[in-house]
Order: sequence, then structure tokens, then C-alpha cells
Amino acid sequence: MADAEGLEALSMRRVASDLGASTMALYRHVASKDELVALMVEAALTDAPLPDSPPRDWRHGLERAAHRDWELYHRHPWILSKVLVTTRTHSSRALAADSESTFAAFDGLDLEPADAFRYMFMLASYVQGVALTYVSDVEADRQARRTDRRPANTADDARSSLYEPGVYPRLGSAMRAGADPWDLDALFVSGLAGVLDGIAADLERRGIG
Repeated sequence: MADAEGLEALSMRRVASDLGASTMALYRHVASKDELVALMVEAALTDAPLPDSPPRDWRHGLERAAHRDWELYHRHPWILSKVLVTTRTHSSRALAADSESTFAAFDGLDLEPADAFRYMFMLASYVQGVALTYVSDVEADRQARRTDRRPANTADDARSSLYEPGVYPRLGSAMRAGADPWDLDALFVSGLAGVLDGIAADLERRGIG
């Protein structure tokens, strides 16, 4: 239900109805919608198995973790809002196991814990930042279908005019060359390489790895 329609479509009443049970019967198993969603997060994360072999090196470890998360957000767009990098720690065993697996990419580098955190923050912020663009497109398409409007990715006349040659020459040429049409998968891969290159340069500067 959440995968197809988003979390806003999820309600205890509807879940109970789909199960052929009463809403009160559902409350005997979960105390609230929040608890149900927390269990959904655990199930979705557990359904994406962690690597069963160590990475070849730190770069390979971070790269495969980034792609695993990217694919997770495509399968379950609703989960992004529940696992966003935040100053408030998420209490989730599956999420902790996911992070522990990614941190293992730094094994053998003799990194200070604060540096490992900094690199992980960079990686997660990048992956989730691009994922926000994807998820917002998914939601815009849902809204368009609900209101019977044209697809959200159809360029309107006002936006198209801004990209015409001569109006905003730098913006126009860049958008026509790199984002017409958008290829988020290719942009994700390219940007990820840049993030990893930055980490590699920082490690080299500090004589690590």
C-alpha cells in the first residue's frame, strides 16, 4: 500500500479492512500507526540483504552501500523520510546493522572514529539528497494522477522559455545539455564518483590508505 500510494494512504482502518479484520483487532497487534510504520521500516531494510563478503577496499564498500540504499529508495520511496540523516538517532536494529556494515568499509585504514563518521555523513547526505529528488518526482506523479492533471515531468511553457538560448545562457545551456531529459540514475552514479574521489583525496592528503 505504501509503495504504491505513499504513507499518507496508509491508515489502520484501511489495513484492517484489507486484512478482513476490524480496526480494533489490528490494535491488539500494533499500538499505533507509528509502530506499524516502524515495523515496515525494519521489514524493508531486512528485505535488502547486507553483503555477505567483505569489500575489496573502502571505495568498493562505500560504493556498494550507496547503490544498495539507492535501490531501496526506488523500491520503497516512502522509507526515505523515516531514515533521513538527522541529529536525532533512529532507534532501529536494521538501520544500525546497515550502518555498521557500511562502516566496515573503513576496516584496516586506522581511521579515527570522528573521521569515519565525517565520511559516512558525506556519503549518506549525498545519496539521500539525490533520492529526495527521485521521491519528490514520484509524489508529484501521484498527485497528478489523483487530480487528473498532466504528468508532473511535462515541461510547462514558462519553464521552457527560461531555457531558451539567450535568456539565461549559462543556466539554459547547462540544463539543455545535462538535464533534458533528466537521467537521475546517471547523475547519481556520476555524483557518487565525485564524492568518493573527494574522500580518496582527503585520505591521500592525510597519508591514509
